[in-house]
Amino acid sequence: MLKDWLLDKMQDGALRASTREIKKFVTALKNMGDKDLGAIVAIATVLRINFEEHGVVPRDIFGDGALPTAEALGGCQLEINRLSKQFRKMGLASDAAAAMVWSYTLRCLNVPELRPFGLEMWRELRRGFPYVKDALKAGEKEKKERFPARVWLEWKMIPTGFDAG
Repeated sequence: MLKDWLLDKMQDGALRASTREIKKFVTALKNMGDKDLGAIVAIATVLRINFEEHGVVPRDIFGDGALPTAEALGGCQLEINRLSKQFRKMGLASDAAAAMVWSYTLRCLNVPELRPFGLEMWRELRRGFPYVKDALKAGEKEKKERFPARVWLEWKMIPTGFDAG
């Protein structure tokens, strides 16, 4: 009985902390201009495809198929968080923010109570869609190489469940 009470308290605390973090992230997105959101979506697309190609997340995890277990999703999220922290240390703030798009998306997919925040996050990100192609072109010019074809094909992809609104 005490064990169940403690577990409930820990889960409630974790949900409150997650809610706070995601709300803060969504507020930051709301305060960004549409063009900046376009850059975040462009970078997030490149990162997602890299994550899939390198086994950080299963391919098509954000599509129509069944989700992996909660534990597997949590493991993916921890790896993305680690990479985001590395990006921040390298001074790549936009890359870090774009990685967190996927971390928070996974969290919102994994925790039903957080799904409304996932919808809100993707509603904000969609404001940047008109500027994604320009951001991708600028990224290719900066890197002096083309992005994989999948980037150009899939940048409009919104994770299943967050495509309403």
